[in-house]
Amino acid sequence: MLTEKELDAAIKRITDRLDEVNRLYIKKIAAQLLKIGELNATSINRIIIMTDMGADIREINRELSTATALNVRDLYAIYQSALSDSYTDPRFRAALQSQPLSPEQNARLTQFAQNVSTQTAQTMINLSNTTAVAETYKEAVDKAILATSAGLSSYQEATRDIIRELGYNGLQVQYESGYHRRLDSAVRQNIIDGVNQINQNASLAMGEALGFDAIELSAHANSAPDHEPVQGRVFLKAEFEKMQAGQDFYDVDGNHYAGFSRPIGEWNCMHIAMSFSTQHSKRRYTDEQLRQWKADNARGCEIAGKHYTIYQARQLMRQLETKVRREKDAANAARLNGNDMTARRSHQKAINALTKQYYAVAQAAGLTPRSARLSVEGFKMVKV
Repeated sequence: MLTEKELDAAIKRITDRLDEVNRLYIKKIAAQLLKIGELNATSINRIIIMTDMGADIREINRELSTATALNVRDLYAIYQSALSDSYTDPRFRAALQSQPLSPEQNARLTQFAQNVSTQTAQTMINLSNTTAVAETYKEAVDKAILATSAGLSSYQEATRDIIRELGYNGLQVQYESGYHRRLDSAVRQNIIDGVNQINQNASLAMGEALGFDAIELSAHANSAPDHEPVQGRVFLKAEFEKMQAGQDFYDVDGNHYAGFSRPIGEWNCMHIAMSFSTQHSKRRYTDEQLRQWKADNARGCEIAGKHYTIYQARQLMRQLETKVRREKDAANAARLNGNDMTARRSHQKAINALTKQYYAVAQAAGLTPRSARLSVEGFKMVKV
């Protein structure tokens, strides 16, 4: 199974390409706003501006299409690696030696991975096609043109707000419901969900082929509260199906659990359901280990006078990482917009405060800070 570090590295290669397109997007809009700022209300020629904007949008979309094609290629490699890991799972190794999968069973597993890859690749393409480049570009230009009639100071303030918003939000996916989400975040979540689908369904399919009668859930420290009681436990297949349907259920030891709404392996869940034989398999996690993880998580830490579980502290760190990156994106945008030092200093103050808080949370919770998750290419620090 891909480790978290390996998966992070693979996803970073994909999101780095999207970051390059995002920088081009901000650079083009910033350059257009600078042009408008040199004009006045009577000298603005909308036809010329719209022509320039159309050329910029075509270039941004072309680069986004190229990045997406390369990302789809890497996506297939990630998913093929996830499938290959299923064959080396220790729980299947002995059984496969005495009872190898038939060519038909192997073909079904390969086809499943291919289907998930194709589905996620198409989702990635759809996300790039629904990225709101033209809409946000036109909105920024309209605001800038309107601001020119109010004088220089109002124009500078207005464009500063426009650039801050562009940098902070980045390229946005627009859904039919009207909901917007950053493109890099949407792509990252789709890749993780696909990896989880392959790991989980390949294990279940192999277990089905080998006659395994139960399901074991993976486990890790600092679990989310809804899945913490069941992680590392073993369930007969019928009981696992109840679990996934949100019904009450039992494990093989007779312990009762109340149903929960978030299925295993979905909705940002990092647990994997793995095939298990009640006759031949041995549980990967002992009761003692699971109790210790639960106690350590609940013991938690104090942050700014408030108690947090370690899971909550880790979630807080993820939120702070996102905020730092967004502030750095916004600072980059301010640099591209005529090197607006007032805006850059404002963002730098926020970056300094958020970074300080990030490392304080990591220290309090005993978690390893991920400095790479705070980095944004092209960001240049300024003194405040």
